Amino acid sequence: MIQIVWVFEAQPGRLAEFERAYGVNGDWARLFRKAEGYIETVLLGDSENSDRFLVIDRWRDLASFEAFKRRHQAAYDELDHHCEGITLRETRIGMFNA
Repeated sequence: MIQIVWVFEAQPGRLAEFERAYGVNGDWARLFRKAEGYIETVLLGDSENSDRFLVIDRWRDLASFEAFKRRHQAAYDELDHHCEGITLRETRIGMFNA
């Protein structure tokens, strides 16, 4: 299993929108569910900064994630563009093996 880990800072006042996009049943998870090999998305809120989140996308393997990106690149890019308005910062921490 691979886990792709991100840190996000949501736009103040847009937390509900952020959670709808990045939560376990959010827009990203619904898009990822179209692909074989997607396992789940985990959204963790920072207990010291309510605008900061850790997002973990879990995939069976790298090949599954890469196949998803090839097949759904346009939808991925469109959703990514839409989400730019609800985040101040996003940082990909890395891809980790479990």
